[in-house]
Amino acid sequence: MKPADFAAKGHGKEAAWVDLVNSEEWDTYGERTDHLDDPSWPSFFVAQWNFAPIGRSGFPAARFRALRGILRRACAAVADGGQVADKEIRGLNEVLNVAGSRRLCHGQNGLAVEFRPAAEGWEWILAETAYGFAELLARGGASRIKICSNPGCRWVFYDASKARTRRWCSDKVCGNRERVRRARARARG
Repeated sequence: MKPADFAAKGHGKEAAWVDLVNSEEWDTYGERTDHLDDPSWPSFFVAQWNFAPIGRSGFPAARFRALRGILRRACAAVADGGQVADKEIRGLNEVLNVAGSRRLCHGQNGLAVEFRPAAEGWEWILAETAYGFAELLARGGASRIKICSNPGCRWVFYDASKARTRRWCSDKVCGNRERVRRARARARG
């Protein structure tokens, strides 16, 4: 599984939601793989997004699948130019509702205000993942959420292009395959 493009552009943990949505992966030929069934995926996800190590607690795959479904439906809605449905907003709010407290502490660049969750572990990771998506929507970034134009792919991606015209998750893979399909169709036609 490739890490989200968005992360490479310095967006930090807020892009973890892209990897979660794409953990149900369609290869470019329409075959589906659910990475949540892979026992190595949770440790990949935790390491990829610099979450605190979890220890030996069991991975709540059902909770991650539920959040993935909420995120997928929300992404599909905004990618089609619509709005996130109230049902998805309620689902996100349930995941985001991890009580805690704020405190002043010494940070890397001086003093910082830090939020300390009451619940840690997987519940906190779910909340942080949902928060990245919610924060992007709240900042007006919904128009940059896209779904690959290759109907056999379905990858969600963040369009960081200036003109917001990117169509494929990867121009070299899905984009190239689409161009080859069109060229072959013209040659036959």
